[in-house]
Amino acid sequence: MNAVSIGPLVFDGARFAAIFALLLFFAVAEIVARGQRGQVLRGDPARWTWLAAIAWIMGARIGFVAMNWAEFSPHPWDSVKLWQGGFLPAGGWAAGLAVFLLAMLRDVRGALAPLALGSAAALVTHLAIPVAFPMTKPDLPPMQLMALDGAPVQLTGRERSVVLNLWASWCPPCRREMPMMTDLAARTPGVDFIFANQGEGADQIDAFLRGEGLPPAGMVRDPQSGLMAALEAIGLPSTLVFDAGGRLIGAHTGEISRAALGRMIADAAPRR
Repeated sequence: MNAVSIGPLVFDGARFAAIFALLLFFAVAEIVARGQRGQVLRGDPARWTWLAAIAWIMGARIGFVAMNWAEFSPHPWDSVKLWQGGFLPAGGWAAGLAVFLLAMLRDVRGALAPLALGSAAALVTHLAIPVAFPMTKPDLPPMQLMALDGAPVQLTGRERSVVLNLWASWCPPCRREMPMMTDLAARTPGVDFIFANQGEGADQIDAFLRGEGLPPAGMVRDPQSGLMAALEAIGLPSTLVFDAGGRLIGAHTGEISRAALGRMIADAAPRR
């Protein structure tokens, strides 16, 4: 897994890299802008850095939604759920470049150096963090879990792709994403969805499912939360996708979007 914990906050690795790069963009832009004070320059650097940051976020999100419109079209309101993640960096950089070119056309010289150097620092950071902190890729562990009725459930030996979701009923993002995930499970033949509850009893799980109107298919118990240790997961929900050989293809910490999960499942499918 590649999640980062800061106090009570847990960030997916890619999200942490993006947030850190954005903060560095503002910091470098502010330092460069302060160094220009006393010079005769046009434009307000702070206003243009904020404009560039907003443009990057909107461009990256719009690009991701456009590339995955087949998944978003039945649920268009999902496109505004930014907290689920799902951004196309190329779309963000294109939108940021458009802001920089606009500043050039308007001869806003006071904003050009902060935008350029801040963007360069952010880009280098965004590319460097995944290299410096690569995602660990544990195989699907050969653990035996429990069905809600107490029957043993073996994780490995399925010879098909597996979506493994670690969750708990007390976890708000787990509760939000569960209807989407159970619906996707019912609509995705040939893939095993395993919803491994962490540390709760069968009665508590059953009460949650009944209260939310969710199916029990794929629900299993991990009473000692052994999967979190085996997979190095540090937060809930955690969603991992394995191919038919049990190799980890993708992982996400926090609430995940239908489109992002669909892409990981596609990546795990056998090549033809």
